[in-house]
Amino acid sequence: MPKNQIADLPFNHDNEIEKGKFIDELMNQHSRKVYLLAFSYVKDKGLAEDIAQEVFIKCYKSLHHFRGDSQITSWLYRITVNTAKDFLRLKSFNILKYPKGFFESLTKSESPEEVILKQDQREAVLQTVLSLSTKYREVIILYYFQDEKMEDIAEILHLNLNTVKTRLSRARSILKGKITSYPGDDLLEKRS
Repeated sequence: MPKNQIADLPFNHDNEIEKGKFIDELMNQHSRKVYLLAFSYVKDKGLAEDIAQEVFIKCYKSLHHFRGDSQITSWLYRITVNTAKDFLRLKSFNILKYPKGFFESLTKSESPEEVILKQDQREAVLQTVLSLSTKYREVIILYYFQDEKMEDIAEILHLNLNTVKTRLSRARSILKGKITSYPGDDLLEKRS
């Protein structure tokens, strides 16, 4: 089964068992990215987990609405963005905390000093990214943390491609001004 297109799925969307299996596979492949995207909005681990669960419930309930003319990940991330924004708008949450060990699972096997230095650096970069306004934060998260293409970001956020490029450029400028003296401060240049 192709992992990004539902149009070629070998099951009837009305078959609950096969639909459930597809959603399970979708969760296995994309739950971390959905969680990270939700976290970029709410900045709280528990709330991001709740939103991620809600996203997959919505996907299950509305799978029959997916037309297959875009990638399934674009559809999934669009639901995530909308769910997170709805949550913030309806609940009026403005949460400023973040989990300290957010990038622990991303570190490689290195000396304890290198691990601590890189963890501190990543936490500082994450905190700086999370301090951006939503319109800049969401493009940075999708582009650098989720490795989405600019065209896909435009589709996910329902924006013009040039708007995405402009926001990404402005966000980089803001971040460069805020991130000045970290060793290896080229983290946000890796995909340029």
